[in-house]
Amino acid sequence: MKLSRTMKTSWLIAVISLLVLIIGAYQVWLIWPSLVLSAIEWQREVNAELADLLYSAQSEPLVSGGYLVGFSFLYGMLHSLGPGHGKVIVSTYLATHPAKVRASLMLTIISAICQALVAILLVSVLIWGFNASMRVVNEKAATFVALSFVLVVVLGLLICWKASKQIYRAIRVPKLKVKTLTPITASPMMSMNAPSSLLMPQSAVHAADHSHDECGCGHQHVAGADEINQASTLREYVGIVASIGIRPCTGAIMALLFANMVGTYWLGVMSALAMAGGTALTTSIIAILTLTSKKIVKRYLAATSSDKTAPWQLAGYYVQLFGGLLLIAIGLLLFSSQDTGMSQVF
Repeated sequence: MKLSRTMKTSWLIAVISLLVLIIGAYQVWLIWPSLVLSAIEWQREVNAELADLLYSAQSEPLVSGGYLVGFSFLYGMLHSLGPGHGKVIVSTYLATHPAKVRASLMLTIISAICQALVAILLVSVLIWGFNASMRVVNEKAATFVALSFVLVVVLGLLICWKASKQIYRAIRVPKLKVKTLTPITASPMMSMNAPSSLLMPQSAVHAADHSHDECGCGHQHVAGADEINQASTLREYVGIVASIGIRPCTGAIMALLFANMVGTYWLGVMSALAMAGGTALTTSIIAILTLTSKKIVKRYLAATSSDKTAPWQLAGYYVQLFGGLLLIAIGLLLFSSQDTGMSQVF
């Protein structure tokens, strides 16, 4: 009866998760074109303002340069609030996986800095190393953008694979496999001179800590769960940073190209780093809000539920699966929208 109830709960959670995924994907599909078009129009206005500040910096480098850095920081903050995959990746992962505040902040900061560094290195190498034109720089940047979307899909697949394995382990019935039965034999002298090993306290401790294979008893056989989770989390963190950081910030590229045209390339570098600072601030706030909301929901569920933690743990695995599917859908949507000629944002 208990097994049947667990199976019913798992199937109910799976159906609800699938319905939420379908409804969410349909809503994103409806509003996505208008969001991208609005973002492109806003991007043009901001690029024009950046160009004016860079032109003014030729005659007044300190004053106009200060305004440029401040405007770039504000641009990074507001730019990261618009439609884009960076904040979606971070918030989706943090909402569906256990994470600490410090690790989350480091994740957002490193991702934002990587975006600025990739933009600076890309423009610097192409302009100063190969004397490339603006068209060539934009084409190479589009290649990095497409690669970042592919990495988003790969990250979603890895998360789905991990969640699927955890769901399978949670719902499957553990089987006890007995390989051999060894009879206990003891000589008369051993029983008279030494206490039985089965009655020794140390033997009980040893029996609790022994290692064996395929017994289904729940003892540690190869590696602990914390070690496996820590290793998989590290790989996922690297995947998140790569999928976000490998995509150069479009605003930083425009600032660097304009700065090179007017002969103030160092101001373009400062502008790109300021944009990274603003982006890191906004995404860090989003990460903290995501973790806080998740903690409030967990406390509410723990206070209102009289059941054990197993069903909620299983529900968490389904939420992770939903998050992976959401990343796959977002990556495919962004990758396909490139073919329509629409410029991607953030």
